[in-house]
Amino acid sequence: MLSIMKGPYLQNPTEHTMTVMWETSLPATSRVDVLLAERIHSGHQGNYKQPVDLFGTFANESPTRIHQITVEGLEPGTTYYYRIYTQHESYKIDSGFYMFKTAAGQGEPFSFTVTSETGGYSGFDSSGGRINRRIFNRMKQYRPDIALFVGDVVHDGKLAEDWDKYFFGPGRDYFVDTPIYSCLGNHEDNASWYYDLFAFPEPKNFYAFYYGDAHFICLDSTDLIRKEDYPCSSGVMSPGNAQYDFLERELSTSNRRWKIVYFHYPPYISGGYQVEDLRQLCPVFERYGVDLVINSHTIVYERSHPLTQGTVDYDNGIVYIVAGGAGAMPGWLLPKREWHTSQSLAVPHFLQVVVTLDRLEVRAIDDEGRLFDTLRIRKSAEGKRDYI
Repeated sequence: MLSIMKGPYLQNPTEHTMTVMWETSLPATSRVDVLLAERIHSGHQGNYKQPVDLFGTFANESPTRIHQITVEGLEPGTTYYYRIYTQHESYKIDSGFYMFKTAAGQGEPFSFTVTSETGGYSGFDSSGGRINRRIFNRMKQYRPDIALFVGDVVHDGKLAEDWDKYFFGPGRDYFVDTPIYSCLGNHEDNASWYYDLFAFPEPKNFYAFYYGDAHFICLDSTDLIRKEDYPCSSGVMSPGNAQYDFLERELSTSNRRWKIVYFHYPPYISGGYQVEDLRQLCPVFERYGVDLVINSHTIVYERSHPLTQGTVDYDNGIVYIVAGGAGAMPGWLLPKREWHTSQSLAVPHFLQVVVTLDRLEVRAIDDEGRLFDTLRIRKSAEGKRDYI
């Protein structure tokens, strides 16, 4: 019997394209119908959208289990309806309608959410996965444009069932209309499923993308800090290393207002599993004006003071946030905060981040929906930051 195992879920939004992916139980053909969305008014119900004319059909007739269709020719910041069709011999599936929105252009505000450890926390989670489901449901309530996951989304990346149990299962209703990005954590173990199930820009373990006025850069800290050397780097973070050169090239040519870097191991955390060797990257971040670095690995929330050259700097510093979200390990925090820590709390959580041309707002929200930390960075036309 043909069935949809994962998805549909969204990848790689641009101003003019969207990639739709799903997995089926049997090899099947792939097809995505995209319809224009008409905004109408109905009394006290207010404005809402409904599918109208067919925009286009995008198909792949070669049978496969993991389906990837890129829809092209779209308008920026525009909402469309889509549905997937997939067929194996006489078995057919029509998913029904879902919605997606193309990427915002420069000058247009947008928002995104961040969490992690949906699988990394599983060995400590006595709730039977309720924490994961609550966090996914909370994030969906905020209707973000995209979602970032900072690694350890599964418990064992080499087990196919873990990708369903900890990530695609609890996140299904969220992923049908919210494009997702992730980075490799140690629990993914550089497994082939990561490369098969995601359509990130090549080489996938590190990549970059633009969205609105932000430049996002994803690094693979599990490659920079190899398992056999952890927590040391073996001296690879220097010119000539593929990721180092990629990072410098992306930042030196960036034309976006905000620069956000994310990777799994934290260079700053007042807790266990700090990886200080990753501070070798900080001079590159500082040289090119990175605004925010997001990490995970330690299953807590922590926000640093703005930092430059290993000191607090409220004029030009970079804020480092550990968003070890889908779990809480208070025992992993040090008895007292380190000098670099501004706020810290061990609760299941996610981040909601709002980006405008001159302001970046971060809200940390727990799995019960309570706001427990905020950060605002205001940037002048000359690029000077003001932290609120």
